[in-house]
Amino acid sequence: MLAHENYAVESRYVQEISPLKELTALPGTPPFILGIINFRGHILTVIDLRYFFNLPQKGLTGLNKVIIVQASETKIGILADTIHGIKSIPVNELQPPLPAMTGIRGEYIKGLTGERLAVLDLEKLLSDKRIIVHEEVD
Repeated sequence: MLAHENYAVESRYVQEISPLKELTALPGTPPFILGIINFRGHILTVIDLRYFFNLPQKGLTGLNKVIIVQASETKIGILADTIHGIKSIPVNELQPPLPAMTGIRGEYIKGLTGERLAVLDLEKLLSDKRIIVHEEVD
């Protein structure tokens, strides 16, 4: 759940779910990059899709979780306000995104369930050049 909206990612991309702790902010990065965490000895970027999808901000609490996902070569943490669990959704039950889901959010919705659960297209999201911050320093 993000900003009172329900989102899902395919379990094949999810490596683990972890409480959000010891987040280190990165100055000079876009607002959707919350910072970095040390996850089992690896430094991972944590993104907040509320900024990326232009959803209302709520602030961070001790209840926030990080979904550690990997698609292709990109491994990243995605902030979640709440996680409701795991659910099997047959692909044939997915409906196209609503016409109101325009802009950047609509680009990354694979489909909706009858309960208005938006399934994210994680491959597309994590391959977007706007997600990757690459700046060389001389």
